[in-house]
Amino acid sequence: MLGASTEKLNNLFNMLHKQWDEALAKADPSSLLPRRTGAHSYSITAPLILLDSLHVGGDLYLCIIKDNTETLFSIPLVFTVDGVRRAVAGDGLSQALSQLPNAESSNGNFTINNRYVGAKSGERSIGVDQTEESVVVGEEVIIKYFSQISESSLTSLPKIEALSAAGFIDMPSLLATIQWTHEGSQYLLALMTTYIPGSDDGWTWAVDLAQSFLSSESSIGDSTQFGSELGEILARMHKGFLVHAHHKSDLAAQSGWISSALSDLEIALTLLPGEEGTLLSDLAPTIRSEFHNLKTLGSQDLSLTHGDFHVGQILRTSEGRYLVIDFDGNPVATQQLLSTHQPLIQDLASLLQSIDHVARVVDKRSDFSRTADLEKWIENAQDNVLHAYQTGMSLTVDRALLRLFQIQQEFREFIYAQRHLPVWLYVPQAAIASLVRKN
Repeated sequence: MLGASTEKLNNLFNMLHKQWDEALAKADPSSLLPRRTGAHSYSITAPLILLDSLHVGGDLYLCIIKDNTETLFSIPLVFTVDGVRRAVAGDGLSQALSQLPNAESSNGNFTINNRYVGAKSGERSIGVDQTEESVVVGEEVIIKYFSQISESSLTSLPKIEALSAAGFIDMPSLLATIQWTHEGSQYLLALMTTYIPGSDDGWTWAVDLAQSFLSSESSIGDSTQFGSELGEILARMHKGFLVHAHHKSDLAAQSGWISSALSDLEIALTLLPGEEGTLLSDLAPTIRSEFHNLKTLGSQDLSLTHGDFHVGQILRTSEGRYLVIDFDGNPVATQQLLSTHQPLIQDLASLLQSIDHVARVVDKRSDFSRTADLEKWIENAQDNVLHAYQTGMSLTVDRALLRLFQIQQEFREFIYAQRHLPVWLYVPQAAIASLVRKN
């Protein structure tokens, strides 16, 4: 009797698996990835193989798929008689995930840890451009799906958990995670955090502040005060990381930072042929000389870092509070950088340069007629960040190393622009020219 039941279950499983294989074979692989409005980060190629699935309810599944290159993807899918398609806001998959049992539970190879208590309905997608897809549920929570999945230890999860444990409150609360176990490793599939209604990221609020200065609606002091608040938040975040784990850099690490920056310079030069690369080519000898002359760099605290700390990763709420989001790391950094402790000062360099970038956006809107005024605005805002950060951390920043990472950040902006967003090229061109001129 038991054997008959087992055979029946096996036959059912094989039939369902065959249906999935046929449906995936008919699907356009690219249509299963998040719809992108800007930079494209990765691709998926046929044939597609279903490795595992979490049945969320009805015809909704969170699926683990391997493509022709052996890359693993986590994709929310709707399975119908016509085949499969990516689940989108309105299908109910995100709402169903948000309403999973309020406890840590396992479903096959899937582990769901959900601390959210709520049952509000309604789904909508996030309107801003993102590498991954995020869906707001009930205007209370936001679920971020990770398509090309990585081991959880290489994702934002350890950073968020470390900061939560340290009592860092300048970020949305982590409410739930969905992970998948495969061959002894855990992979992060989705995160759910508190949704902050009425908030804007820095590409809106910081640009507005720079514009208000340019139009004389606010003083340079008032429009750059945010720098002090961001410097204080960055110091609190770094203290939280240091509580979790840290160690001091050695000479080999310091030499590696210079080599890494020079390597990014060469990549940027390779990607920028002809007229577009003229400015960087002209500045390259001066930059190489400066980097080669950095014979002594001070030992630095190495720990977890945000990894991509720019104004776009900082929300301003309707009450004027600032919150840090998106700890996924720099989109052009190697996995080795994402998996190891890094110097905290990299986050500071990234933030400072993003303030510069805000002003370049505003300058373009005025046909580059107010560059001198906006560079004063940049300097004021950056000084506020630096002073608040040093006070909060009770240290003096190594300016030579900070400058190294600021310049390297611009190399990465060149790389990102050329690979994904060519209209952005004017920003690193202006920023790096300013950096070199300041030396």
